[in-house]
Amino acid sequence: MRTKAVNTVLVILGFAIIMVVATVALVLRIVSFGLLTNFNRKYLIPFLANSILKMFGIHLENTVHLPHFHQPHFYTFNHSSFLDGFILMSLRLTDARILLSEVTLKYIPFTIAALSIGVLYIPTKENRSRRLKFFMELEQRIKREKFSMVGSSEGVHKHFHTIAGFNRGVYHTALVCGMPIVALFIYTPIESNPHCDFRPMKKGHVRIELLNIIPTASWTLENLDAHIEDVRRQYVARFNELHDVQTT
Repeated sequence: MRTKAVNTVLVILGFAIIMVVATVALVLRIVSFGLLTNFNRKYLIPFLANSILKMFGIHLENTVHLPHFHQPHFYTFNHSSFLDGFILMSLRLTDARILLSEVTLKYIPFTIAALSIGVLYIPTKENRSRRLKFFMELEQRIKREKFSMVGSSEGVHKHFHTIAGFNRGVYHTALVCGMPIVALFIYTPIESNPHCDFRPMKKGHVRIELLNIIPTASWTLENLDAHIEDVRRQYVARFNELHDVQTT
């Protein structure tokens, strides 16, 4: 386990590296009028994300091997750590828009990196009218521009070692847009999980894997909540299996 002093130096250095590389990526996107956005998604930002993880002693094992999809999909994942953002950015997902909460805008270097790959920011639940408008406009954009969506099922919550409740908004969008669900599972050992701050953590391995690809063609608005709960049960079962949680 690193000392707090060493960890503080790494955090400051990490933020500086992110700021520099992310600024370059954002400039590339701007001067190319968006044509280099997929370049950033496939090369520059994944390189940055993997570098930051390695700097903190985190080895990422990516076992996800997906075919080329000919229609938009909804990529979702469990969300128990701020490391998840770097893991997502390392996946090289082109033609996909990551959804982040507006509460993350305060992390300026990370926000610059996010803007360089076209992240979309979701209004918080306290702003109900803006949030509803966002999802309505998002549905129209997906149908028009044919891009995939990447977002946490758990949304904004205090990070802890479990699977939180799932939000309805992203699943409603997936249903309306006819998007199959690509359920990704991120395994982070508890001793290597900094949760929602920058506390010192143990070096270790994290893994992202494909949990399931779930069609939504038979879903309806009437049974949406039941289907969401079914997806969550799959996450809970995998979490319990990997973390050896005893269920009753």
